[in-house]
Amino acid sequence: MKTITIREKVFTEYISEKELQLIVDRCASDIAGEVNASENVAVIGVLNGGIPFMQKVLEKSDAKVFVDYVKVVSYGDGTLSSGKVKLVLDTSLDLRGKKVMIIDDIYDTGFTVAFLKKHFKSKGASEVRSACLFFKKNSNAEQPDYYGYTVGDDFIIGYGLDYAGWGRNLKCIMRTQV
Repeated sequence: MKTITIREKVFTEYISEKELQLIVDRCASDIAGEVNASENVAVIGVLNGGIPFMQKVLEKSDAKVFVDYVKVVSYGDGTLSSGKVKLVLDTSLDLRGKKVMIIDDIYDTGFTVAFLKKHFKSKGASEVRSACLFFKKNSNAEQPDYYGYTVGDDFIIGYGLDYAGWGRNLKCIMRTQV
């Protein structure tokens, strides 16, 4: 089994590259189907982790969409969310009357998506939906509109997910216990 060490934490392979591609392709196709069936859609990726997944969604979509990014932080260099979401970079799109699809890497506590939904609604979005590659079931958070795979409480990295900036480039998903 593949392992790596980052800042004294040992990560082991959790989802192989092959399994991950099947998860990504299935979920990206589902999301693209909704995007293709809609008009006046803004697809907004959450930097940095949501970029690989967002790219796959866009590759599967043949609709004319507005594309932009936002950057929010809630983790810092740790393995647990601080519970506080800070908007570092906002979208430059005029969202009035648009349907927004948020694309992110993981739906953990739900704080980031809840924050962004409220923020985009305040900017005039007619509807805001969410899509994440991974969903950590949490009794305090509502479920995202789309997700690829349910994960447990382990901390995961790879395919955009990182630990203190490391691991985003991995082609598989690795985990460590928190």
